[in-house]
Amino acid sequence: MCYCATLPSVPTRTRVVVLQHPHERSHPFGTARLVGLCMPNASVHVPYAGFTGTLEQRVEVPPDAAVLYPRSDAPDLAELPRERHPSTLIAIDGTWAHAKRLYRENPWLHQLPHVRLSPSEPSRYRIRREPRADYVSTLEAIVEALRILEPETPRLDELLTAFDRMIDRQVDHFTNNEHVVRRRRPRDKEQRALSPLLADPRLCVVYAEASLPGDDPDDRDPTRPRDLLQWVAARLDGDEVFEALVRPATAMPGEHHLDHMGLDAAALAAAPAVDAAKSAFATFVGDGAPLAAWTGSTFDWGAALLPPDGERTLLKTSYCNHAHRRAGFLEEIVAREGLDAPPVACRGRAAARLGNALAVARWLRARLVASGR
Repeated sequence: MCYCATLPSVPTRTRVVVLQHPHERSHPFGTARLVGLCMPNASVHVPYAGFTGTLEQRVEVPPDAAVLYPRSDAPDLAELPRERHPSTLIAIDGTWAHAKRLYRENPWLHQLPHVRLSPSEPSRYRIRREPRADYVSTLEAIVEALRILEPETPRLDELLTAFDRMIDRQVDHFTNNEHVVRRRRPRDKEQRALSPLLADPRLCVVYAEASLPGDDPDDRDPTRPRDLLQWVAARLDGDEVFEALVRPATAMPGEHHLDHMGLDAAALAAAPAVDAAKSAFATFVGDGAPLAAWTGSTFDWGAALLPPDGERTLLKTSYCNHAHRRAGFLEEIVAREGLDAPPVACRGRAAARLGNALAVARWLRARLVASGR
């Protein structure tokens, strides 16, 4: 439903900057779109999390710019003396949950002056409900602020007229047009395969601890191969456990990282090189025994001591296939399925991690046996 032909153009002295949550960008009832279309001195900026995982996006604004946000220490804009009026007004557009995230992840906003409003009337936004009576839409808030900053500017009310017209047309459309509600029929999902290696009585579950040298994350190069530090394994049937500490190939991990893994620097320094661990592990696992790990990183870190032709499987893949859902962390699976991790006789964090992996592997084997496959 297009209403561009009826939109006014309202020039303002005050520059308006809208920081918009990406989920709001394509919303058919969003009011920031009206701001961008109707106000020549306004701009709308949409940050995307992308690979950074945050919604931070800096916008060049003058030092006297003010953020229109109800922070507890923000003065009421109507009570500011004229000499403190901002030349640029920054508004945050989105649901209140989205607005809070945008504000939190853009710390440059926190350094700017803040102002708040005391709206003279409730929001006219009849098709989207505000969480509180004194909350209004982005467009309404901007118009309210501009009435204070530049009361001499004509045509501000035309922005609200366009806003009302948009709402009226949407309400009329929903009221007078027949709507067919489409519901997706539930689809029967076939059980995807659990790894047949789970049924092999020789199966060994393995876990590795590895690290990049150094204790300062800023000094580490993520492209460098990790140093294998500890390799543990346990048979799915029985109580046999294998453990090997491996002397780091480059530098010793920092104290903080060693504490995190529960390992001792002196023990690692005295440990044999990877070739000795490889020989000992080959004796433990035997010829042709398949290996299982929770994720592929264990196999990557322990590649130097793995038999070249052995079969391998990932427990996380089998769990996702069985549960038809994302797995999450290993500890979450153990808690979610109510599993009891067996005690494992090895050092540090690896004892708990290997015990949890064993619990999940045995639970998956029971599901495989029950399916008859």
